[in-house]
Amino acid sequence: TPTGRIGVAVVTAGPGVTNTVTAVKNAQMAESPLLLIGGAAASLQKGRGALQDIDQLSLFKTLCKACVSVRAVRDIVPALRKAIATAQSGTPGPVFVELPIDILYPFHVVQKEIGGTKTARGWRGKAVQWYLQNYVRNLFAGAWEPRDLSPLPVKVPQATEDEVGEGGQAPPINGGVWGSAEPVLGGNCAGL
Repeated sequence: TPTGRIGVAVVTAGPGVTNTVTAVKNAQMAESPLLLIGGAAASLQKGRGALQDIDQLSLFKTLCKACVSVRAVRDIVPALRKAIATAQSGTPGPVFVELPIDILYPFHVVQKEIGGTKTARGWRGKAVQWYLQNYVRNLFAGAWEPRDLSPLPVKVPQATEDEVGEGGQAPPINGGVWGSAEPVLGGNCAGL
């Protein structure tokens, strides 16, 4: 945008996201850069009937320049940097970033809730415990490494001289339609 600003909206999963459809469509039609950040069900529960779990990415695929679901804590900053640059580059428009709830909570909370029990029984219980503990480790792997926080470059296309042409002049208005001697509404428009 000429001002270099972007609109940002952060909403909850499910109805919070679906209630933004009209606003996102308006941003698309107005060519306004918009970053929509929406919550989502925990990655582990996607597609398993979790509360307010819908395919939010498909909902915005035709309205947004880009739609992405972040899968690990280490990917939050890079995804947001890229989304902001995408929203502002080329023809400005909306982008959607989905952040599942399990990447938003601190490690100790997620580990306590998902990490499995400390005393698993039987080989099946131990296999489930191993899987859940590895899931949490992978979710947070690299999360504490420093990240580049600087904005990515915004690509704004500029018209070439060939595309602009010589400029020329607009045809004269002779009381009505461009270049026509006929008034638009016939006679004077005082009755409007």
